[in-house]
Amino acid sequence: MAETPSPQRLLSIIELQNVIAAAAFNTDEIMRLVAERAVGLTDGGSVMVELVEGDDVVCRAASGATSQLGLRRSQKSTFSGRCVTERKPVRSPDNRQICVPLIHGEHVVGVLAATRTSGEFLPEDTEVLRLLAQIIAIPLHKTRSFPRPRYDNTHDALTGLLNRRAFEERVGVELARHKRYSQSFSLALLDLDGFNTANDRFGEAAGDELLRTIGTILGKHTRVMDACFRLGGDEFAIVMPGTAFEGARIVVERCRTHIAEANLLEGTVTASVGIVEATEADEALESLAERADAALRSDKATRKTA
Repeated sequence: MAETPSPQRLLSIIELQNVIAAAAFNTDEIMRLVAERAVGLTDGGSVMVELVEGDDVVCRAASGATSQLGLRRSQKSTFSGRCVTERKPVRSPDNRQICVPLIHGEHVVGVLAATRTSGEFLPEDTEVLRLLAQIIAIPLHKTRSFPRPRYDNTHDALTGLLNRRAFEERVGVELARHKRYSQSFSLALLDLDGFNTANDRFGEAAGDELLRTIGTILGKHTRVMDACFRLGGDEFAIVMPGTAFEGARIVVERCRTHIAEANLLEGTVTASVGIVEATEADEALESLAERADAALRSDKATRKTA
């Protein structure tokens, strides 16, 4: 009989389900979020989400002390493959590895695997991972059962970030949720200072590489629940659901610090930001964007006089 997780663990899993249900996360974001939560809930050194692709399993999300994202392995020679074949949770003899299948209906679509470098997993850790696996399995099955929309309908081809169309749709969803449930969220606009001059000096190829670097920084140093967008040119945005102004400021300043440390085009390009929290129940996208733009202009003016 499976060990029942503690009330604190169950509450954390329920909160995670509520966050995912309330936000418009895609499947990749859900996998990353679950992997991150699994590390904390099991004290695992690393957690991976591996998907079945033919005779292989491929790591599509990872968290903790692991750098195996994208790693492809044969099912025949792996612990994860055994989990897929047996269609049930498996543990290593030393209790330092647990693997649970991602099952929806009769389909095993992948595995959720946790590893510890020291100490042993507790019996209830298996049940924690099984519950987390259920959160992943349903959206995975749906995305593999129905045609996906064209990638370039919602994403920027240069940076891989979401585009303006996706931005307007996402903010609309967050505003509606804010109106109905009073759930806070924040919006940040980011603009690159000195980009046009640097683009002329170093060339368009260098400018494109810089924009790709910005996209990588934003994707790496925001949270899984956040959504990053390239609105066009050197304009970017971050939507942070369930986040008040101070929390948003911490996220955005972390990104700005990493942009500064990247020393883009010999330090000629820096970032200004404008951050606002949705406050009015009936606020429209235009109003929210205008407030964020005003905050952005204020930040630019302050940086020029500093």
